[in-house]
Amino acid sequence: METFAGFRVDGSDLVVAMPLCAGDSLESADVVVDSDEGDGFETLWSAREPRTADARDGVFHVNSPHSFTTVIKQSSGALPGEFFVETRQGGEREPVTESGYVDLAQLESVELGNGEFVTYQGKVMTRAEINAQLPCNKKHKKNEQK
Repeated sequence: METFAGFRVDGSDLVVAMPLCAGDSLESADVVVDSDEGDGFETLWSAREPRTADARDGVFHVNSPHSFTTVIKQSSGALPGEFFVETRQGGEREPVTESGYVDLAQLESVELGNGEFVTYQGKVMTRAEINAQLPCNKKHKKNEQK
């Protein structure tokens, strides 16, 4: 099953909400685009060591000092209209890498309320709905209800 990352603009910052399993935390984030070079991808921005609780919980500002302590690669210029956000997550599970597709054109077609994000397909979702997509959170919720 495909899961969707959400995104929104906060001031001049792009904010991404990556699906995260309960008990896990975000370790790093990268913005990548397709490339004809090397492994087929080019990293435009890369950051490690989340600075805030929100960033550790999978909601972070891209190419901004707000969310991460260490920026490995600073983006030079504006983000392209379409790209991938890759994150490394760990905690209760073994560390995993997740990827979310971002299409900035979708931001022009929706009006977002507080706490809402849009997916690359134009669907508006809350943070809880983004996390609920993951099978690990469905299992976690069932265990809580027992």
